[in-house]
Amino acid sequence: MKLIRCLPFLIAFCLFSATHILSAAEEKSTMVSQDMISPQTKTCIGCHSNVTPGIVQDWLASRHARTLPGEAIKDSSLEKRISADTLPEGLREYVVGCYECHSRNVDKHKDAFDHMGHRIQVVVSPNDCSTCHPVEAKQFSGSKKSYAYRNLMENPVYLTLVNTSTGLKRFENGKILTEKPSDATLHETCLGCHGTILSVKGKKTVATKMGNIEVPDIASWPNQGVGRVNPDGSLGACSACHTRHGFSIEVARKPYTCSQCHHEPDVPAWNVYEESKHGNIYSSKGKEWNFNAVPWKVGEDMKAPTCATCHNSLLVSPSGSVLAER
Repeated sequence: MKLIRCLPFLIAFCLFSATHILSAAEEKSTMVSQDMISPQTKTCIGCHSNVTPGIVQDWLASRHARTLPGEAIKDSSLEKRISADTLPEGLREYVVGCYECHSRNVDKHKDAFDHMGHRIQVVVSPNDCSTCHPVEAKQFSGSKKSYAYRNLMENPVYLTLVNTSTGLKRFENGKILTEKPSDATLHETCLGCHGTILSVKGKKTVATKMGNIEVPDIASWPNQGVGRVNPDGSLGACSACHTRHGFSIEVARKPYTCSQCHHEPDVPAWNVYEESKHGNIYSSKGKEWNFNAVPWKVGEDMKAPTCATCHNSLLVSPSGSVLAER
């Protein structure tokens, strides 16, 4: 109740704080402009610069914070970083900020809640990202990655492997028996990469400097597993590769990101790559390459393959001829 009575004051304080924070950001980079940021996102920044300052600074340094979707959609087909042909009202004239992502499809999200005068959701899902990136979301939704949780936990062979590997062992009547692993154990092992089911258990109260705030109580959250089951029913997490809240294409393209999941003992792809000649060249020369370019030019932007070169990226020759579709 105290929080509700103070809400107008808190919103005014957040907007005041956001003005100073964004002014400081403008001093560091002329690419970030207050005029480009929606009033709702300014409110978010005003409070979260104190609550989660790292997240705010990460976003301020991102391409999302510096690019108007209405301008980005005009780029040529090879240079476009969004694949939508049209954009909803309200997404053309402002950069993609906190509110633009966390309010996208609240009617479909079981984790939606009222927060500081706005209706938002906690989890941003591939369905939400598909507003600007429909081609990428559609391609991902049909991949094995999006089904990583179900392929593991609903396949009897793999499930037996999981339970045997991570379950507790006990000795009884001359036999070694395996008990099923706990949810916490699964979350910290197999499901850290494969994803979890993000089910909403209800509400919980979180104590903050601004008073107690009620937020959704989501089982197994946070989790960036590539095949997690989201509260809106969608599968997967774009943030498994394009890490929150910078969503950097550079991070997604570097093999270190892939190595988080694809490493020994069970999936040693990173270990094999690291020891290969391609990996040798990357380790020595990768710092000289351009991991932000779209399209990615073979021989100019990179001189040897990384994981993303073969598995994900739009590649062109130095002359601009398409070598591999996105």
